[in-house]
Amino acid sequence: MLGAKPATKPCEENHKLRSATGPLLSDPAMYRRLVGRLIYLCFTRPDLAYSVQVLSQFMQNPRSKHWQAALRVVRYLKEHSGQGILLPQENNLQLSGWCDSDWASCPLTRKSLIGWFIQPGTSPISWKMQKQQTISASSAEVEYRSMAKTT
Repeated sequence: MLGAKPATKPCEENHKLRSATGPLLSDPAMYRRLVGRLIYLCFTRPDLAYSVQVLSQFMQNPRSKHWQAALRVVRYLKEHSGQGILLPQENNLQLSGWCDSDWASCPLTRKSLIGWFIQPGTSPISWKMQKQQTISASSAEVEYRSMAKTT
């Protein structure tokens, strides 16, 4: 990937990876190893959380389209190699938290995505993005669930 063109975003907008068709990868272990390394990298690179969450849904039967999407994340890392979490020595340690949700964002299951982010001072210590287990009836219900998860 040294000669590859860098990418400005880790994944395409309005991607259709769930409905991807095409040949299955001949060696799915290669895809699993790459996504596993990206999951590990998410500890210091929260900007990869969404794209890695999407890619990890296809670990059982990855297709060539999924492999191309995973390589796009690697090309994004090439473009933005100096980013990451900085943990300064002087910090005020006031706890802050943010949450957000996306109502019925999965076009197939109509499940919502929720995410939260916790930091004492300026250093992030915990964040998560996940698909809800249940289908919410309204955007207000999704926001409430997101706030409950955050607290």
